[in-house]
Amino acid sequence: MKKTDERSNLIFRLLPVLLWILIWQFAALFAGSDLILPGPVSTARALAGLVVTERFWLDVLWTLIRVSAGALISFLAGSLCAVIANRNKAVRDFLRIPVSFFKSIPVMAIIIYVILIVKADWVAVIVCFFMCFPIAYTNILNGLTGLDSKYLELSKIYDMTEWQMVSLIIRPALQPEIKAASNLISGMSWKVVVAAEVLAIPDFSIGYQMLNSKYYLDTPGLFAYIVVLIVLSLLMEKAVSYIVSSDYRKVGKRLRKEIDKCAFAGAPSDAVKVKLDGVSKTFGSEDGSKSTVISDMNMVLEPGITAILGPSGRGKTTIMKMIAGLEAPDSGRIAIDPSVRPDVLFQEDRLLPWLTAGENMRLAFLNRKSKEADMDAEISAMAEKLETYDYMDMMPEELSGGMAHRIALGRTLISGSPLLMLDEPMRGLDEDLKNRVIENIKDDVRNSRGGSRRTVLLITHDEKLAEDLPDSVIRM
Repeated sequence: MKKTDERSNLIFRLLPVLLWILIWQFAALFAGSDLILPGPVSTARALAGLVVTERFWLDVLWTLIRVSAGALISFLAGSLCAVIANRNKAVRDFLRIPVSFFKSIPVMAIIIYVILIVKADWVAVIVCFFMCFPIAYTNILNGLTGLDSKYLELSKIYDMTEWQMVSLIIRPALQPEIKAASNLISGMSWKVVVAAEVLAIPDFSIGYQMLNSKYYLDTPGLFAYIVVLIVLSLLMEKAVSYIVSSDYRKVGKRLRKEIDKCAFAGAPSDAVKVKLDGVSKTFGSEDGSKSTVISDMNMVLEPGITAILGPSGRGKTTIMKMIAGLEAPDSGRIAIDPSVRPDVLFQEDRLLPWLTAGENMRLAFLNRKSKEADMDAEISAMAEKLETYDYMDMMPEELSGGMAHRIALGRTLISGSPLLMLDEPMRGLDEDLKNRVIENIKDDVRNSRGGSRRTVLLITHDEKLAEDLPDSVIRM
């Protein structure tokens, strides 16, 4: 059945191609002369005569080298400059003028100038760089500036190294921009390189042979080279798309490798004490106004579960972020053991969309490596408690809201820190499921690995949850 479907899809893809070849043949018959418009048969005959010559393959090889070199250098240089510009506004302002200049200047103007100063064999590579660099730079910079800060906060919670953050978050998050830039460059580079070859006339090139076809009125030969260019361009685009997509699919493997590099975690720490002394926090808005969400707050979190209960907008999540080190208080002091890395469940799921549900849970082991079998067993046991076991191979986009939130909750509980902060942990669950989940995980919430008691901050507006689980309640 699968093979039949594949054959049907192939036929439907080929039908438009065959239709256009038929239109081309009728147009050639109407023109009545190969000099004006050669048909598919004349073009195929010319191509058959070319492919048996050594010169043809040398021309194709050198053009392919120029296209590949220009495209690769453009992409790498554009990406590197985008990374630097994203971190440094002065660099971004400095590059804005040349990038705009090369976006707007006609390609022929660049070719004519470069011919004056560079050997003919490499004119096309330099011109390709000038025309394709802005594509890579603009796409990657836009991706970096638009990177979701929630993922970067997640990397801080899991104490990722810079390499881990790049490998597991930034690079896959930029995949749409990388794919778009790669496809645009692979298409543009062929046009630019061949145009430069036509004017620069290097010894071996497709562009030079196309120019010769014009001189000798060999229109079928010209069309044969056009067909070669179209095929090579499509193959290169397919290859680039495969490489980019393949890299995207390997994020889960990279996660396992990063876990393998970690040292085995020792025994879990005892519960910690957190003290807020005169803490205040104010946020500014776009219109210049300011809003104070926390004012002169004093609070002590002892071992056990402390719930903060209250409606939205009272600063509950801000308190959690300040304790986690994601926000700095404007005044006051937060006393906490600096060696403690808190585990945080955010109100949003913050599942990495390029990892499966099970791989998202596996992120927890970046900080507490275990043996492979133990990791798998712990993830499976947590999935059973959360009733998500049958969905661990799904991608986040395939999960319901409540399911995704339980996966995020499981990842947080597995991590095993003595300081745990949960923001609306039962969000999106119906009453029966919520009661079952609470019963299943209450020991995991209260105790870290090895049975040590945790210090837990539970943020909720659910009165029943605040009654059932915590040892103390703070109302806001």
